[in-house]
Amino acid sequence: MLVLASASAHAREGFGFKKKAVDIMKTIPPALNTGARRVKVDVSSQRGDDEDDARTLSRYVSDAILSGGGTLAESGKPEITLTVDVDRLDSHESWETKTEYEYRQTGTEQKWNESKKKYETKAVYGNVPVTKNIKVVEATLAGSYDIRAKGGEVDSGSVDQNFKQKYDDGTGAPAPSSVEDDLLKHAARAVAARIVPTQERVSVLIPRASFEPLIPYAESGDWKSYLAAVEAIPAMKSAKEEAYRQYALAVAKEALSYQIDDREQALEMLRAAVSHYKTAMSSNPGEELFTKGYSSLFSVNTIASPTVRANDSLARYTAWSGTGSVTRVASTTPVAAPPPSTAKTGMRNQTVIDLAKAGLSDDNIIMAIDAAERVDFDVSPNALIALSKEGVSKAVIARMQQRAKR
Repeated sequence: MLVLASASAHAREGFGFKKKAVDIMKTIPPALNTGARRVKVDVSSQRGDDEDDARTLSRYVSDAILSGGGTLAESGKPEITLTVDVDRLDSHESWETKTEYEYRQTGTEQKWNESKKKYETKAVYGNVPVTKNIKVVEATLAGSYDIRAKGGEVDSGSVDQNFKQKYDDGTGAPAPSSVEDDLLKHAARAVAARIVPTQERVSVLIPRASFEPLIPYAESGDWKSYLAAVEAIPAMKSAKEEAYRQYALAVAKEALSYQIDDREQALEMLRAAVSHYKTAMSSNPGEELFTKGYSSLFSVNTIASPTVRANDSLARYTAWSGTGSVTRVASTTPVAAPPPSTAKTGMRNQTVIDLAKAGLSDDNIIMAIDAAERVDFDVSPNALIALSKEGVSKAVIARMQQRAKR
């Protein structure tokens, strides 16, 4: 059943005094465009007593790859080989003391009460030093990973993870074995994220007022119904109030883009979301929550800037969908290029123009250019003039020329 929210002429659109935040599952594209089909996972330890840890890490990495849509090479030749070497995994507990001052009753004194004509006993308060015991839990994971495709090494790095927390009187302190297990899980997700997409739960603000009846859709993650309901609300006459409808459209489309499996369709939905965010900003430049993060005294979570979040996702999806990895990695052996008949077209001038029109910063666009495995830029004089007329900055054009010469 579709809930329609009519925009009252007297309603004041906005986020309200009591802000409403909901969670969305943000899909983060892999750092590399190697694919994750037929992956062989090989985890080893330099020390014999770490063999159990190596087996555990191997299982966690394999699970993370499968969760991200990859497949494992059970037999035969793999397409991707992911090797992890565990150098060290240990943890320990220790105790330390600290002195704090608490305001307490330190005694009593006799004070004369003039109205009663007698002495009365009054409590005396002061700062008293108190020694507290603090449990310190520390853990360290050290190691490295290497990713190889058929053409050679495509990525390498460390899996180092560290943990250190202090607990008053030891209250709530985790067991060292539990901390070590968490470090292995974090390392597994970080390594798998190089070749498969991962998901992250993030909080977003949603507007209230006319959009109040739609909040249950957002809370339940039914963004299709939320989007349909927002689209059913007529455009508002006031540009400042219409900005919140545009923002609601942006949030819904951004959330939906992360749920779409097809990269190109997801990219188109993200472009639409960024466009709505941009319209909201220009329609009501006085609304800081369109561009800035938000934190509440009643919550430990900080909500990131929606425009920064969406623009970052757009840059990552652009690289993932059309031209290559987001993160450039050093490679001692070049990856074999695919046959011409199946090779993907490199990033073109129009891609850069689309990014600029979507409102991405120069840094984000340059990041996408640097991340592209191949580029097919036209840097002829006429093409450069066309780029400038379309709003592409001098810094971005200069980077395009640099990439075109490689």
